[in-house]
Amino acid sequence: MDNLLQKIQKNWNHYQLNDTAVKNKNRRTAKTPLQVVVCVSGGSDSVALLHLLQRLSTLLCLELQILHFNHQLRPEAKQEQAFVKSLADQYKLPFHFKTAKHLKSGQSGLQESARDWRIDEALKLLEFLGGGCIATGHHADDQTETIILKWLRGSHISNLQGMRWKNAPFIRPLLNCGKSELQDYLNSNKLNWMEDTSNQSATYLRNRVRLELIPLLEELTRHGLHSRINDLSEQSQLLHEWLDSAYDKWEQNSGNFDNETSTVLSLADLEQADAILQREILHRFITAKTRLALNYRKLQKVIELISTGRSQWEFRLSQEWKIRKSGKELCLQQNIEKN
Repeated sequence: MDNLLQKIQKNWNHYQLNDTAVKNKNRRTAKTPLQVVVCVSGGSDSVALLHLLQRLSTLLCLELQILHFNHQLRPEAKQEQAFVKSLADQYKLPFHFKTAKHLKSGQSGLQESARDWRIDEALKLLEFLGGGCIATGHHADDQTETIILKWLRGSHISNLQGMRWKNAPFIRPLLNCGKSELQDYLNSNKLNWMEDTSNQSATYLRNRVRLELIPLLEELTRHGLHSRINDLSEQSQLLHEWLDSAYDKWEQNSGNFDNETSTVLSLADLEQADAILQREILHRFITAKTRLALNYRKLQKVIELISTGRSQWEFRLSQEWKIRKSGKELCLQQNIEKN
């Protein structure tokens, strides 16, 4: 068996990817194939995933279905859909495609909107099919990009982690495989794919990180970037787990505080915690109610205001939300000013 196939089989078993399936009313038995919806764009990552899972389907007892997303944003979109359809025909696999009608080139938050649409459509298909899991072609290079982007956007150190191997019903069997490794596999087996020209556009931050920043960091680390990123991710995960445990203990000792619904936080309760836990408590208190993507700089500003000892102050978190100190309490309030 090829080295890459062995690697995917090991990933599948080690991370128990088959255990993420959303099961229908008839519970899966060991002999019943696991239904896997494989998201295939036509690019090298997802095409490699499809070929690898197809070769392993008997060994892993998989029943594959192909899902393609047509964003209708590039001239090649129809050609890519036809190419993925030809792969489905080649392997005699069910082919599903979804066409976006609401996405427009240049719109604000295009990548986020497209991602949310893909997730929603994949979940709808899985529900229609009656259960299983959804496999995507995210790989090791994607992990590196994700963590660097989080750092650039001001993430807390406990959140500097990449994507999970499984986040039911989604699975990512290629997370320890580099893009070049996947393309070498395709080339050595004379398997074709289609390049997405938008991946070369400097319009998107992720593309600039991939095309400009990562090659520089690879050079400066003497090709040790992936190792450095993995070490950082593991340490971040350990800190995250410790903070989860410490937060649970704090919450149990803080009386009637309910993180999901409360707009008031007692400073007396907050001051019982160590400095690093105080930041976690504040972050959860603010984001649970406001749903803001709170960066560390704003969180640090709130800490600085608390440390002044002033009896009253307020700080605008966003156009919609502010946090206010009154006496010995912190309060979250919606801004009521009108433009």
